[in-house]
Amino acid sequence: MSLTLPGKPLYFKKVSERRNVMTLYSHLTELALTHAVPPAQAWENSVQILGAQGIGTASSRGKGCPKAAFVGLAEHGYVRGFTASSDRPMRENARHALCAYRLYVADPSLLDRKALWWQAVAAERGISRKSQNGVLDVMTALIQQDAFLPAAGTASH
Repeated sequence: MSLTLPGKPLYFKKVSERRNVMTLYSHLTELALTHAVPPAQAWENSVQILGAQGIGTASSRGKGCPKAAFVGLAEHGYVRGFTASSDRPMRENARHALCAYRLYVADPSLLDRKALWWQAVAAERGISRKSQNGVLDVMTALIQQDAFLPAAGTASH
């Protein structure tokens, strides 16, 4: 299935180990970056757009882990275009994404090896779940769009 985001075609595949193939959650992330509204509303706007275009199932678009990663990072100032606006502790999936970024910096080839990347995140964070549940798709999109601000936030995350 292909679709166009301003200036480029998008190609979807459910599971991808290749950088050029966009997942549902990386597409939601890219779309959310284009909305000048609070992070949760930006994500919901993106869900509505993809739903109207028939992309993904309602349950896939409504999945909590990728949304929590994006919104948590954005609310704490880690996403370009969003101002830190939360005094709540960072959400768990956003903390997983921060760990993923640190591992990516140490080994950029992980961007193309999601299974290994998630294994490393899971080992470092003591996570027992086998799937990254869209968290790495969000981080991949933020990295590829140069939208992740690693110096943001506070040391307490």
